[in-house]
Amino acid sequence: MKRFLPGSNGDSGKRSRTRQRLTDAALKLMSEQGIVATSVSEIASAADVANGTFYLHFRNKSEIVAAVCQGVTLAMHSEMDSKSMSISDGAARVLFATQQFIEIAADEPVWGHLLLRAFEEVDTIKDDLSRYMRADVELGIWQGRFRVGLDEFVIDCLLALLRTGVRARLAGAPPEVSLRTGQYMLTLLGLGHAEVEEQLRGLVVA
Repeated sequence: MKRFLPGSNGDSGKRSRTRQRLTDAALKLMSEQGIVATSVSEIASAADVANGTFYLHFRNKSEIVAAVCQGVTLAMHSEMDSKSMSISDGAARVLFATQQFIEIAADEPVWGHLLLRAFEEVDTIKDDLSRYMRADVELGIWQGRFRVGLDEFVIDCLLALLRTGVRARLAGAPPEVSLRTGQYMLTLLGLGHAEVEEQLRGLVVA
């Protein structure tokens, strides 16, 4: 299924189409060769516009990087939210969101590769990716499901697991990896073996 970034189906005016060409070009180039290695001139060339046109839409490279990375994470989280609204248990939400996030990244490998690049090259990606994760973990802590405190070390560990799951799926690992990643997250958050197994059975049934 082809997914679109926010705004790609919006205003069809010339300015909007040009901006979309630029973000599409940036997404493709940065996912293939890295964010740091991709230049403004390469983005403009791939979008078939002049360098000066680029600066009519973005002040600098950092601004288009932020737009593309935030667009990808927002699109992924929006799709997950639409499917998880009925899930009220914090542990179930963490497992479901993890599995969904990794599978979306695998289904849209350009997005997945961009996120892997961003993990290494863009400091702000941590905030974009962890915002929804924090909310689910905080819910689980409030419900008494998780037995750890939420601090930056815990978030870093969870993001490391998420990154490893995305990388494995993009490298050809089976979908089972997505569930295993969620399983390890729940274990890290303090759920016992029986509780984790219960969550896994619930997700498979759903």
